[in-house]
Amino acid sequence: MDSLLHGSPVVVIAFWVAVLTITMSCLLLAGVVLLRMRALRRERRDLREREHWTQVLKQELAGAPPPVRRLDARQAHGFIEAWNTVHESLPEADSRRLAALGERVGLVDAARRQLDGRYHDRAMAIIALGHLRDPQLFDELSGFLENPSPIVSLCAARALAQIDPPRAMALFVPMIASREDWFPGSVARILTDNHDGSAARELSSVLMRANADTAATLVRLLARVAPAQAAGVVRQLLDAKVDDHVISVCLQLLDDPQDRERARRFLDSPRWHVRMHAAAALGRMGDPGDRSLLEPLLSDSVWWVRYRTAQALLVLPGMGAQALLQIKERLADAYGRDIIDHVLSEHRLGITS
Repeated sequence: MDSLLHGSPVVVIAFWVAVLTITMSCLLLAGVVLLRMRALRRERRDLREREHWTQVLKQELAGAPPPVRRLDARQAHGFIEAWNTVHESLPEADSRRLAALGERVGLVDAARRQLDGRYHDRAMAIIALGHLRDPQLFDELSGFLENPSPIVSLCAARALAQIDPPRAMALFVPMIASREDWFPGSVARILTDNHDGSAARELSSVLMRANADTAATLVRLLARVAPAQAAGVVRQLLDAKVDDHVISVCLQLLDDPQDRERARRFLDSPRWHVRMHAAAALGRMGDPGDRSLLEPLLSDSVWWVRYRTAQALLVLPGMGAQALLQIKERLADAYGRDIIDHVLSEHRLGITS
């Protein structure tokens, strides 16, 4: 040791650098361990609180309200987790019965304290406040609709839809196209959970004056929320001769025989994807007379048009595998014959697409 301390300055410096590095590494490791232990303690505490409050909520629903105190900071996380979990499977009438318990424990104040926390805590607090269905909370929660976190903003949309559906849809629907980070499944769930018709009304209103990309997105959503209303909007869009992308989407949504003529109009479109979806639409709702209109598309220059046409002919009323083979025998185009073989092979194997 003395030789190290009194040796070459370079060696001495290297020695102390090594000592310092080891010391810092040990301190960092100790810090990580302590933080992990603290997190585990919090998780165990929250789990105990969640289990406790779940039982309290069940007692409240059973008509035996237990004595409770206002939530302190240590209890809030567990209560809010339990509150949200129980509400997920509750009818609205039962959900409203729990509002009295939420008031007794001071849920609003506890949730508000979490609104400034981590994004997960913030999202859970927003959901909890939404379950209260208190109109006085609407304006406070609406600010979170524009939060940069897709989780927080979608939780806000869901909460607002529980409090005041028409106002919520008026804010939410116009934002759908611009929020590309929103999860499509979550957006669809918020819209389909709407039962007063406001989601369908807003979608119809917005998409009729939207640009092509937005209209295509919204008309798909409308078809999920209100199929009957979507059918009317689809007809309006097809009759208005809108953008080709929107036409393709609308053709995919046609399934009513009264719309056959609308689909037929697009069989000779200069856009191959429009021809493809028009042929597929006639496969869903066409009549025997559409055979003569579809056959020329078996020689189309685009593989996908030929493919969907052969599929449509196969399922057309009065057709079938044998009739499609007869078309092949008199078809001069080699590509057309190949696509018929392809579709018939899939048919024999039970492949659908």
